[in-house]
Amino acid sequence: MIKITLAGVNHKTAPVEIRERIAYPKENLSSAVRVLSHEDSVLECLLLSTCNRVEVLTITSNIHPSPDFFTDFLSRTHPALTSVPLRPHLYYKTDSEAVEHLFQVTASLDSMVVGEPQITGQVKESFEVCRKENSVGPYLNQIFQRAVSSAKRVRSETAISHLPVSISYAACQLARKIFQDMSNKSVLLLGGGEMAQLTARHMKKMGVRSLTLMTRDPAKGAPLAAEYEATYAPMTRLNEVLAEADMVVCSTGAETYLLTVPILESAMERRGYRPLFLIDIAVPRNIDPAISQLSNTFLYNIDDLRSVVLSNQKEREMEAFAAREIVRQEVAQFEKWRTERSAVPLIQALRKHTEELRLAEIDRFSRTLDSLPEEARKQVLLLTQSLMNKMLHPTYQTLRNSSNIDEAWEWITRCYGLPPEILSKANPDPSLSQDLSEKSVLDSPVSNLPLPGEQTC
Repeated sequence: MIKITLAGVNHKTAPVEIRERIAYPKENLSSAVRVLSHEDSVLECLLLSTCNRVEVLTITSNIHPSPDFFTDFLSRTHPALTSVPLRPHLYYKTDSEAVEHLFQVTASLDSMVVGEPQITGQVKESFEVCRKENSVGPYLNQIFQRAVSSAKRVRSETAISHLPVSISYAACQLARKIFQDMSNKSVLLLGGGEMAQLTARHMKKMGVRSLTLMTRDPAKGAPLAAEYEATYAPMTRLNEVLAEADMVVCSTGAETYLLTVPILESAMERRGYRPLFLIDIAVPRNIDPAISQLSNTFLYNIDDLRSVVLSNQKEREMEAFAAREIVRQEVAQFEKWRTERSAVPLIQALRKHTEELRLAEIDRFSRTLDSLPEEARKQVLLLTQSLMNKMLHPTYQTLRNSSNIDEAWEWITRCYGLPPEILSKANPDPSLSQDLSEKSVLDSPVSNLPLPGEQTC
């Protein structure tokens, strides 16, 4: 039977020092997916990497990969992690728990800020990368489609997304707590990505006196600055702008520190050691943590925002409760689909076995049948097929609704006298779905057949 396994590291299990080393840059994600998809027994896989989590989901046959499988994969695709003990930070889930976790992640119920909208798009992006690498099959496609469906239902059926809370919003909330009044403050925003844009939007709503946007690429940064009514400045003016800013917010994709101790020492001297507040919401971090040791510099990283996040999350508790119920409903629908799909080879085996018995009996009475008029002979053959369908229909329904296909297989083998090896010989039959959905079969009266384990044949 198909096995679903998920393992990962997130903001709940690992500090930012670990997360920033384990996160995959976008340009490296495809190669990591290729490595994972070529692992023995991996039929399908998904690799999700964001600033607050790295998660690996695999579809395998018969056996769940162990936690060591995942730590080994992460270490091999991140050479810098060979000396980092990942196992204490790793969570590990299987089958329906794994599916429910991914659904909750996609619906932003497992985010640092519950209800933030960015994660759904990040899951979609990761799925697209995996699809291009041919690591997506029927199970992962079904999981993804239902995960996105869950997220849409959560947004439309609850008010959880109507409350403006995100990491960038939390950063702005922190700025408001520090300064009280932002109308006379100057803010430098490093970065032009989605988080940076959200921060710019929130800062403008808070009425900051001036907002300066700084990126490495003027072709991208200048239009963004115009969109948010900010001033654009190239990175070459960093020291000059630092000398004037009251607050710096960093959110770029750089893998090295953009603000170092020497840069800040020079800036602090130019500003007469006037207090400077820095908020680093990037992973990997953009600001050297050693800067916090400098006089009159106050540095907050993404983990420091947790208290702000927690206070805002209380407003979403009731909405999150309703949202999780939606996720449970969607997981139940997926498990129903999974059970029905898992039952197909067993139904095929049973159908093949009984059809062979029917044909053998027809052959045994061939002389009698041959003596009948042609139309009567056709009617008898149709009768045998219809009778077999009606008798097997309750069994098909029981198999499709069974929560334990392995137990159902043992039950069917015992009741119908199937040889154990017949399942492995069963080949997918394109006509099976049609056969099992014909009106003459599914609309036939059915009795309540005991579930596996309720009777002994």
